[in-house]
Amino acid sequence: MSVSESFRNPGKEFRGKPFWSWNGKLDKDELVRQIRIFKEMGLGGAFMHSRVGLDTAYLSKEWFDLIDACAEEGIKSDMEMWLYDEDRWPSGAAGGMVTKDHQYRARSMEVKVLDASSYKVTGTEAAIFSAKVDGANASDVKEIKNGKIPSSGKILVFEVKTDDPSPWYNGETYLDTLSDKAVEKFIEVTHEAYRKNNGKHFGKIIPGIFTDEPNYAHRSNYYNEEEGFGRVAWTGTLPEVFKKRYGYDIMPRLPELYFNIDGEVSELRQNYFDCLTYLFSRAFGKLIYDWCEKNNMQYTGHVLAEGSLRSQTAVVGSAMRFYEFMQAPGIDILCSQGVSRDGKAAAVETITAKQCASVCAQQGRKLMLSELYGVTGWNFSFTDHKAVGDWQAAFGVNLRCHHLSWYTMMGEAKRDYPASISFQSAWYKDYNLVEDYFSRVNAALAIGKAVRNVGVIHPIETAWSLYNPGLHRKHYEMDGENALTNLDSAMQKLQNMLLQNHYDFDYIDEEHLNRFGSVANKELSVGLMSYKAVVVP
Repeated sequence: MSVSESFRNPGKEFRGKPFWSWNGKLDKDELVRQIRIFKEMGLGGAFMHSRVGLDTAYLSKEWFDLIDACAEEGIKSDMEMWLYDEDRWPSGAAGGMVTKDHQYRARSMEVKVLDASSYKVTGTEAAIFSAKVDGANASDVKEIKNGKIPSSGKILVFEVKTDDPSPWYNGETYLDTLSDKAVEKFIEVTHEAYRKNNGKHFGKIIPGIFTDEPNYAHRSNYYNEEEGFGRVAWTGTLPEVFKKRYGYDIMPRLPELYFNIDGEVSELRQNYFDCLTYLFSRAFGKLIYDWCEKNNMQYTGHVLAEGSLRSQTAVVGSAMRFYEFMQAPGIDILCSQGVSRDGKAAAVETITAKQCASVCAQQGRKLMLSELYGVTGWNFSFTDHKAVGDWQAAFGVNLRCHHLSWYTMMGEAKRDYPASISFQSAWYKDYNLVEDYFSRVNAALAIGKAVRNVGVIHPIETAWSLYNPGLHRKHYEMDGENALTNLDSAMQKLQNMLLQNHYDFDYIDEEHLNRFGSVANKELSVGLMSYKAVVVP
């Protein structure tokens, strides 16, 4: 198809694919009817997404038969039918099917600050230290190796904990996403099951699979001063990998994960979060990426909490380092960001978009996904759809995943994030006005390449050295001032200054620079991109 024809009549590859919320008792005829409605709306397919309210057994024979029926209708209607890798979210536990085996459950290293006088050694401790503790600071820290607890003062007791079961995971827990073995089990239960049942459609009408908010510590990474305990992400292989990568043992220095020992900046915390990022991106990232490469599929979706240095450090380490291991990297932009209600410029989550667009350009990824329009409401107009979509298209988004299109609005399903971008909305027959517009934007963008002559060194490794779990919870609840808060603010100001003065740029991750960087003709290259100027913030 010629460029002009693609622009006049954009195909399904340029059209949006909403999150299709499978949230009730599924019926083949109704699924087929709704695919045809999506076609009428100008959409190019859908992500088949298990959601709250689902009343058909997840990953059952009936489930796979319905996936097959949707793929067959996708062929007839010329619509892409993408898979989704989890029962609800975050991705990894397969609705608890994986983590019913306790060896695959998420873990954390817990510290308790206790009175030495009343503590009795149990034998389950990973380490014990005596220390003077003052909030997030600790001094006179000494490891107790012989089990002889002092008669007075405070002790720090460290123990590896497995996550508690939760109804959200159907009575099980989240996955140990830092463990190769756990992720391999997840692939076996989820991806391999789809391959065996629906693999004939892989790389064709089923182009890929979506992962939703994988992370390594979405709830455990904090210190509770009042209760005297805290948790950080952990896995069984971490001490061995840590020592191999950084040349020293993490165990005698565990208190530094929670407390400031010799000042605010900590080399150990920088190494620790680097190690977590390495384990997470190689396990939940590369293992699934490699499976997708082998099976002619595209790995897409987004990680949790991409929007700041603080939040990334807490739960994924570095979003950019994960994006390397996705065929179609993606982001999640919630709410009506970019919609002006008072005639003034509306704030947008530009850091999230720029990080992903940078890796896409450097690694030569053709698709950049965004899960957009979520948490907006029934009064979100077509003008608003265009405003949010426009700024994201300007930042490189060309695979639009609308949040959310409901299969049904019965029962609990009607409480899910509205509006339903489907037949439940009175305007659905007119939605092709929105999709025709954005599909033409995507078709036009597809023939070009972004020109960005400026590179900005991404400061995530600085954030790792400044991040203190002892302050994490406090600073989410109270907009406190510390070095990491200031670093996040300075990064946003620098980005706004460059963009407002029309200097488009890419972020450069330091680890990517190490592996993909080179210098020639007075330009710094990272992968496929070259920069005439480099900003070191």
